[in-house]
Amino acid sequence: MEDSRRTLTSKALLLMTFTAVFSFNNIVNNSISIGLASIPSFLFATIVYFFPFALMIGEFSSANENSESGVYSWIKTSLGGKWAFLGAWSYFFVNLFFFTSLLPQILIYASYTLFGKNVFSGNNQTLIISLISIVFFWLATYVSIKGVDWVSKVTNISGVARLVLGIGFIVLAFGAVIFLGKGSAQSFTAQTVAPKYNWTYFMTLAWILQAVGGAESIGVYVKDIKGGNKVFVRTILISTLAIGIIYSLGSVAIGLIVPKETLQGNFSNGLFDAFKILGANYGMSNIITNFVGFIMLLSSLGSLVIWTVAPVKILFSEIPEGIFGKWIAETDDRGNPKNALLVQAVVVTILLIVPALGIGSLDSFLSTLINMTAATSLIPVLFLFVSYIALRYKKDYIKREFKLGNRKTGIAIGIMLLILFLFTFLISIIPEPKVIIDYLNGVDLGKGSANPMFVLVYNVLGVVIFLGFALICYNRYEKSLKKIETKETIKK
Repeated sequence: MEDSRRTLTSKALLLMTFTAVFSFNNIVNNSISIGLASIPSFLFATIVYFFPFALMIGEFSSANENSESGVYSWIKTSLGGKWAFLGAWSYFFVNLFFFTSLLPQILIYASYTLFGKNVFSGNNQTLIISLISIVFFWLATYVSIKGVDWVSKVTNISGVARLVLGIGFIVLAFGAVIFLGKGSAQSFTAQTVAPKYNWTYFMTLAWILQAVGGAESIGVYVKDIKGGNKVFVRTILISTLAIGIIYSLGSVAIGLIVPKETLQGNFSNGLFDAFKILGANYGMSNIITNFVGFIMLLSSLGSLVIWTVAPVKILFSEIPEGIFGKWIAETDDRGNPKNALLVQAVVVTILLIVPALGIGSLDSFLSTLINMTAATSLIPVLFLFVSYIALRYKKDYIKREFKLGNRKTGIAIGIMLLILFLFTFLISIIPEPKVIIDYLNGVDLGKGSANPMFVLVYNVLGVVIFLGFALICYNRYEKSLKKIETKETIKK
């Protein structure tokens, strides 16, 4: 490899890693779900998952030096074209569920920006916010097809502002206790901080694993960093510790400022209630919620427009031509697969309207969507773990400048993470058995609670339908290739 290729400094990679991974909203959501137990859980996830996975991606990138280092090429190296297609497809369909949790949040951010409060709160607002989200996504699809060059600039600026908001909250929260003498809102004891290993905790573990995800976008730079592999490993290790510590400090900050009762089940307003309470400690008015809403709105709008089109373009650029047919792969003069974008909008419409019809309160609705987004985000990583194990077991002879330990170590780490993710994935898509039994026995689950059978069917069918559809398409593609080969053989 030429040294001229290595232009990325360790500091630059560290900042890129932090920007790609850190999100204060993840701290709030996990604090709502499992309280102070999120403190050790974030550390666990960054050390046990993020660090080795980033190194695995670095090894994939090194082994596919002449490719674009996308998920498709990585998996294809180890498992072949069929599994590579399923892996690339899984990254695409995870994005569909991401939209379902992002769109309602955008409307809530807009509400706080304009009114300083959430106008969508209440049991009868779930269907309304879902319908408005659908209209909004179709508008975003139209804007994405037309193209807007300024969106990425707005996203970059607001992304930095969102990062500063999160770090600022942590600093000011500790300042309120240390310098202003404010008492802690929650009690920090071994009992409150230690995880309770129940169904809710393991379900939320999927959220935490998703929160520290992003190694796929970092590991590809193993070929570009100055100082080579040693500097890359050292930088990833420092990033891992920094992210884990800051996420954990963020969870502590929430506990210092926000009472447990305020957080409980408060997925729609938790972020803003946290900033409102923090502002009150410093004598700030409620205008802080308008400001936070504006920053979150800008960042989310940019993400929506960019992610509406980017994953679709990436999918069709990676997979073999002919799998989905000519109509859906047709592109406009900007290179956008316009028909595929329209189909995507139809699917997102269905994914938003179905849970809105079967889930009561807005918080239950958001909790279900956040959970499904987190659960499906584990699927592409499962493909990469299987692919990595196959790489070390069957094709360890492939030349690469970087490896995660020796062959046995690499396989062992791959298997350990595969088991962890499989377990977490299964727990996260299945509602707690006790809740299902109570529902079947006619026990009142509480006002606004989600129907557990509805959630189960929605989660399982969502995964089965999308992966099953991809498998059917690829099998048809393979049959068409065999027919072509047979015809060519007959001609000869």
